[in-house]
Amino acid sequence: MDSSRIARVRAALPIVAALLITAYGAVLRLDVLNVRYGPIDHPAWARAITASATPIAQHLKPSQYVWWPEPNPYVGGDPWGYLRFARDMRSFYQAHVREPVFLAWTRLWLWLLDWQDVGISFASAAMSTLAIFATFLLGRAAFSTPVGLLAAFCLAIEFDAIGWAPDGWRDDTFTCMLVLTTWAIVRLRQTWTADRALTAGVLGALACLTRITSVSWLVPALAVAYVDGEHSGRRERAGMVGVTALVAAGLVAPYIVNCWRQLGDPLISINAHTVYYRAGEGTSYDAPMSALAYVRRKIASRPIRQLDTAVTGIFVWPMNNKWASYNVWIPSAGRALQWLAIAGLLLFVASRNGRLLLVVMLTSVVPYAFTWNIAGGGEWRFVMHVYPIYLIAAWYAVEWLVRTALMLHVRERWRAALQPRAIATAVAVALAILLCVAAYRYLPYAADAETLRHGEPVTIAAGSRDRMFYSRGFSDLRTDGAVTARVVVGTRASIELPLTEARAYRLTLRADPATAGSPREVTLLLNGRVLRRFGLTWDPQRVGSYTVDVDASLVRPGRSVLQLVADAAIPAKAAGQNYAWLAPDTPVSLRVWYVRIHPL
Repeated sequence: MDSSRIARVRAALPIVAALLITAYGAVLRLDVLNVRYGPIDHPAWARAITASATPIAQHLKPSQYVWWPEPNPYVGGDPWGYLRFARDMRSFYQAHVREPVFLAWTRLWLWLLDWQDVGISFASAAMSTLAIFATFLLGRAAFSTPVGLLAAFCLAIEFDAIGWAPDGWRDDTFTCMLVLTTWAIVRLRQTWTADRALTAGVLGALACLTRITSVSWLVPALAVAYVDGEHSGRRERAGMVGVTALVAAGLVAPYIVNCWRQLGDPLISINAHTVYYRAGEGTSYDAPMSALAYVRRKIASRPIRQLDTAVTGIFVWPMNNKWASYNVWIPSAGRALQWLAIAGLLLFVASRNGRLLLVVMLTSVVPYAFTWNIAGGGEWRFVMHVYPIYLIAAWYAVEWLVRTALMLHVRERWRAALQPRAIATAVAVALAILLCVAAYRYLPYAADAETLRHGEPVTIAAGSRDRMFYSRGFSDLRTDGAVTARVVVGTRASIELPLTEARAYRLTLRADPATAGSPREVTLLLNGRVLRRFGLTWDPQRVGSYTVDVDASLVRPGRSVLQLVADAAIPAKAAGQNYAWLAPDTPVSLRVWYVRIHPL
């Protein structure tokens, strides 16, 4: 075999590997489709591929990956609406409350499936499968072939990604469009040519016509491509970015204009859905309200609370609701990948392509940052689109570690890496991270203080962000059933309360004694002054509740300390199974669930 043929084979191998990984993911997704929405009896091609998928999948997936038939397919959610809208679709750019790409894609699959409802499952599963290959393309273009292949493989086997794939939501399509558009922008930055600019513009338009909120990340991504570009002059970069933007805007504009002319709202596909979030909040939703007005009202009424919600929605919620399924394949693999992803995202700062991916990741979750904790706004599907970037970050961190280990013996490279500018950048990133962690830790306290100032009650519950409150004398968190609590180690513990105003409050403590007989009493003190002594009760079906009214004269504006003093403590080994997770000789007295503060 001559050298040119060998070169062609080597060049084709990564693509072949990526296609095999994509096919693997497709089989797993067809398995779910067949079990949940099958059997498919016609047309013949659909019956053949779904009937063969399940037997093959049995040998390719863990035994824990189990699916169940869906008794009422597509009822009670957006997929039913998509089915109706796709069947009624008159033209691609019709004025409608839903953007056209997923409706047109669903209509195509309905036609291929002889207009059976299950066509929408094929539509979403096909895009979920294509997103696997798109992840390979993005990882390869941004960093390297191994990063792309490994990230694609992880997406192919991810339990939630597989489970959501055939359910008929548009989120898989949005994920695919975001990844493909980001890939196109990465390639555009590598070579500023008109064909690549055109490709990026078309894909960006498809992303916007899948979810119009894609503007939130497409515009920043193009800005980063221009400002942080390479291999060209400023004028050339501006020209190609302008072409991309004009193509995208030109393809999206007919939909926006038609919505404006026929429905009176160019952004109806965003604004129409504020009704669901207002209903979920228990506020009036009769009058129409734009998404911008809705968010502006929330920020104006509770700026600190909304800052905390947004920070959590952008940085924490999308990262924490993933990873668990990898533990089925390898124990603790999920936690390892999560930490590698965090490390990779930090390493992105030092890379041009990494910075682009960071911007896309952060700005793409902004539309959900204020609603993730309302009603159904916290569903996994809403942030599935950042999963490919997380996976790319995880494997980029592994690649960086391997590359660094191989560089250890090359002294000149270390000297280059330890230049003053590189050190200054690392220090700045480290300080920024520390400031963000400190702010994130403090925000719940400030948000609760803000709520109390408005005369509304707050609940200070034991949880992952309670360390500003549960300051002294408490164990680590422990969840038993529906209750997450902390145990008072010894007989004394302190809870910091954000009582910023000298006014009367009602405090309700939800806590249980270690056993039915010990301790028997608990004394509550506020800032060192006795509030009340309670006799403790024991009910295995319900956490005890103890309420006391606090006179305004006892409140010290600012940070107040509620002390809990039990009359006895017993070793954890004598307290029963609820305390078996503690060291046997640990003295325990109370299990505290929460303190509720109600301004009077």
